[in-house]
Amino acid sequence: MKKVFSFLAIAAALCLVGCKKGDTPTPSGGETPSGGGGQEPAKYEQPITIDGQFADWAKLDGTKIATATTDPEANHTALKVVKVYADAYFVFVYFEWDKEQIEWELDVEHVPFHIYINGDGKADTGGFGDQWSDACMDTCFEGFLTDGNDIASYDPGVYAWTGEANGTGWSWTEDPVLEAGSGICKGAGVEGKYELQIVRDFYPVGKLADNFSIGFDIQQGWNSVGVLPNTAVTDENPGGTAPSLQIKTVK
Repeated sequence: MKKVFSFLAIAAALCLVGCKKGDTPTPSGGETPSGGGGQEPAKYEQPITIDGQFADWAKLDGTKIATATTDPEANHTALKVVKVYADAYFVFVYFEWDKEQIEWELDVEHVPFHIYINGDGKADTGGFGDQWSDACMDTCFEGFLTDGNDIASYDPGVYAWTGEANGTGWSWTEDPVLEAGSGICKGAGVEGKYELQIVRDFYPVGKLADNFSIGFDIQQGWNSVGVLPNTAVTDENPGGTAPSLQIKTVK
């Protein structure tokens, strides 16, 4: 299958020519637009430092953080909590997992972590109803939180939805639209807790809307053991699927 490259993916690749892998790009030159009237533009201060130290999350306005916690009656409960905070430049994610359900010291391929995003925020585009009831995801980030022995920076490949609108099944581009090593993500953590950032300018499938939705999946041996958001299994909802987590960008 042909690789699918959007304008933003190409732009991201060009941008990275001058950046070493692992560097964090400075959004818009590190400044926000001037308010006019001769005022100096305000310097952008990144609210979360991706260093595996989580105290800066407590300094954020809690009303602007989207949070999902696992339902103990759901099918896959290894992800305990996830928090998402998005500003004009980054999407920041914090999450915790149940260490009793995740065997950590395995080969790198045994603990995949997926991020699924409905980047345009629309309900009638995208797909993948296998894990979320709204079936509207247009991108899949696939990477690992470990190098096989220790926690490592999250460095995913990014895939685009190729199936029918609101479809199900694994219907993503055969090759990533953005390769691992692109710099779109950076992560750090300790066993059981992790934080990462997504660089909005590098988002490769259209433009990441101000209002979008997101879902998360952690696996053991390529089998899902934790999904968020989730809900209790019932006769009416045997999959325990819930809608993806709604995110509103802070400006």
